[in-house]
Amino acid sequence: MTQLYRIARDMQSRFGFLLEAKVGVQRFVRQTLRKPFEAEFALLDSVDLAGRPILDIGANRGQSIDAIRLYQPSAKIIAFEPNPLLAQKLKVRFGGDPNTDIRVHGLSAEALSSDLFVPHYRGFMYDGLASFDEQEARGWLNAETVWNFDPSKLRIEKCACDLKRLDDLNLAPKVVKIDVQGFESHVLQGGRETLARHRPLIILENNPDADRLLKDWGWAAFGYENARLHPSKQGLNNTIYLHAGTTEFNHLKQS
Repeated sequence: MTQLYRIARDMQSRFGFLLEAKVGVQRFVRQTLRKPFEAEFALLDSVDLAGRPILDIGANRGQSIDAIRLYQPSAKIIAFEPNPLLAQKLKVRFGGDPNTDIRVHGLSAEALSSDLFVPHYRGFMYDGLASFDEQEARGWLNAETVWNFDPSKLRIEKCACDLKRLDDLNLAPKVVKIDVQGFESHVLQGGRETLARHRPLIILENNPDADRLLKDWGWAAFGYENARLHPSKQGLNNTIYLHAGTTEFNHLKQS
């Protein structure tokens, strides 16, 4: 963790009112340069969806939706965001896109209501670090990640959210992106039948428990670097998973 990054975190906390402007500028730059916020999304340029949807599990502020649209402008996107404040902003932001479906609930191993834990530091809400695991939410902000960290300024708020099982939603995804701050294995457990039936390409935020689970189920891991897939490697932030029993994405492995 560089000192510059730690200082940036501190400044973000102190000047949180500038966040919306920052998000707007970032969106404009990425769309103008046609550059996704994470490189792995460039793989979608070579995927034939055949009318099947892309699932964005953990939609946050819509970064993944914007990245998907760079390469699949008319794809059906079903985005899941359990934080009602963020979900409402997503509905406003993408309200003019009939192919983007924002669902105000999370996905897990069981259908239930659960508390979402959202860290706040110096009054600034770190919505991107929210988690259904309180320790995960609490552990992101500390002296190693924030310059001049003051633990007395950290508080964790919770809001009640609905969770559903992917297997109960009758979806046939071609691509699944999962970024849920440490809850990835729970999402997978609730979607095992769907994943086994449709064998989508999975873009997963790095998580050792989820990695073991997918490999046990017959999936192979690939790192994405320099516009190529590298087998048996982990990506910098995300890892790509392809089912060993399908040849549908072989052209990606050879690109």
